[in-house]
Amino acid sequence: MAEAQTSLIADLIREARQRLAEELRLQAEQLEKLEHDLAELRLRHQHTEQEADHQWEAIACAGASALRMSADTALENVLGAVRSLMTCTIPEQVLQILAEEAARWGVRAAIFDVRGKAAWGASANGFGPKLTEKTFQSLIIPLNQENPFRQVCETAGPVEASADTLKKNRNLLEKLKPAPDAPVLLLPIRAAGTVSAIFYADPGGKGDSLPVYALKILSEFAGAQLDRLIALSGGVPAEGVGEEVAKPPEAEAPGEFADEKTATDEPTATGATASVLDSTAVQSVSAPAAFETATEISAPLPVSEAPTAEEVAASVGPASPSAPTGFEISQLSEAEQKVHEDAKRFAKLLVSEIELYNKMKVADGRKNKDLYMRLKSDIDRSRQTFEKRFAKTLGKEFNYFHDELVRTLAANDSTVLGPEYPGPSA
Repeated sequence: MAEAQTSLIADLIREARQRLAEELRLQAEQLEKLEHDLAELRLRHQHTEQEADHQWEAIACAGASALRMSADTALENVLGAVRSLMTCTIPEQVLQILAEEAARWGVRAAIFDVRGKAAWGASANGFGPKLTEKTFQSLIIPLNQENPFRQVCETAGPVEASADTLKKNRNLLEKLKPAPDAPVLLLPIRAAGTVSAIFYADPGGKGDSLPVYALKILSEFAGAQLDRLIALSGGVPAEGVGEEVAKPPEAEAPGEFADEKTATDEPTATGATASVLDSTAVQSVSAPAAFETATEISAPLPVSEAPTAEEVAASVGPASPSAPTGFEISQLSEAEQKVHEDAKRFAKLLVSEIELYNKMKVADGRKNKDLYMRLKSDIDRSRQTFEKRFAKTLGKEFNYFHDELVRTLAANDSTVLGPEYPGPSA
């Protein structure tokens, strides 16, 4: 009996050792895979930093090349636009800010998100109130037909176009209405190894020129920023270039593809063209969370809506901490209202980025009421960025950055910023 019990115990011990050994082996394999993935991510991050350095070097040499602006003004505007792009935390913001910054130079700018075999309207600026966000986002350009947009995808380089060369895309001409003799510039926004978006620019008037080199720098940096967001998110796949397009939006006029193959048909091109149009590589990722992957897309990628003048006025109110008593945005001119709207949106971007990358510090700071002490360098740096862009325009009586700090970072309780916080007019 004793021998049988001893044998049974030995068998149990042996089986337990085998199970433990197998579990340890599986864990070792998982650790090895994690180490490999981490090494790859570090390499991608290093590559992104090198690309960013390259873009900064290009920016430093580009001031004198921007047309319609003096050399010093051109460089300052380019650097300001780059700083705005650097505050973006999701790809939607990259495309939106790119169009806004180009419009500041008197350029009519439209960004198209390349997905599957079509380019979808994503963000536009400078075309006036008739081109609404909904109307623009209903616009799609087929990439399985010969047109300048397809050429951009095939060559991954800039393409000079005109109203005449875009006449096959009559919906685009009807909505954007470029002047017959005006130059049109199409630029690729390259991310994750291929063209993820197309940047359309025209001067809006006959005979006007475009700041070509400045626009090229912005498009290159926008692509680098998208790559940065991909690296920061760990390379999580997202909806973007290469996804199969199920059908154009219902809002799109059916005549866009009349007598032609639709955007969902297989392209007839081969080689480089097919590799661009049929690629399933992911191109745009949000940070920290990516857009949901979809095998079918029935509507264009939504773009974050800018607040209307009424929404801004409601949020600021007549007695905002950073506004004079009795002030109402609705009383200002349209141009002045836009400055205030831009300032509020930029402040929100800056503060959201602080919160995004310092969640633990924010939580601890709110609990201990010493937010400013914990995040002093981030807050001061972001405040300086905001003031460089808007202090001269708005003056010290308006400080939307402080308002956003209290609203977002301090959860509407200014006391949690702590006694070290210098206040609205630091």
